[in-house]
Amino acid sequence: MEYHKRGLFFMALWNMFLQWLYPPHCLFCQDLLKIGREAVLCSDCHNVFSYNDGAVCQKCGCNLYVSQIYCDRCEKADFVFEKGIAAFSYDKVRDGIAHFKLKGWKRDAKPFAHMMGDYLLTCYPEMAQQSDLIIPVPIHDKKQKKRGFNQSELLAVELAERIQKRCSAKNLKRIRETIPQSSLSAKERKENIKNAFALENPHEIQQKTILLIDDIFTTGTTINECARVLYENGAKAVFSFCLSVVEQ
Repeated sequence: MEYHKRGLFFMALWNMFLQWLYPPHCLFCQDLLKIGREAVLCSDCHNVFSYNDGAVCQKCGCNLYVSQIYCDRCEKADFVFEKGIAAFSYDKVRDGIAHFKLKGWKRDAKPFAHMMGDYLLTCYPEMAQQSDLIIPVPIHDKKQKKRGFNQSELLAVELAERIQKRCSAKNLKRIRETIPQSSLSAKERKENIKNAFALENPHEIQQKTILLIDDIFTTGTTINECARVLYENGAKAVFSFCLSVVEQ
């Protein structure tokens, strides 16, 4: 018992040291938080904190302000996945995603994924229950080597632990390097991403309901192409779940 207490004491000291070395910051706005605080949001962001849980598009999860099932963007698209949701509007977490994704702050994956898990279990429990397997949208090996990680994979692994589902992080592969989607038109995006993905083990996803994870839903082109590959290889159903969605 005494040994256990000492272990907890030194673990607390180590965690405090890490916080001094890497000061905690607000996930949304990046303001520094007080050392020792358990919160992941500053007071200002916590006061305006909200999920996309009102009237939302059934394909991308963006907020709707009229009586519609789909937003104008998704109404025009030919998405094959069953349903799509997003925890936050991109504008709300833009700084946090940039810090996590572009500045290499990998430890942000855990709190972000836990917030995604809370959102899923609270607002869409049926989707969590129906999902058999969690799969992240992959990035090309060259990009992963340069960045050091795939942000969607980190989110998927942590989310799987949060909602107690199995994650298959390496099955879906990006087999063709493509031009960054952000620089292309909607039509060019479809051509650019076509046949860019493949499965290493198709048997794993056959007759499974897949929860496909990404950090940002912009046009849905990449997620849709991943879903198409999953369906062609025997998936029963595919749901899309993104950390954020770019509002129209």
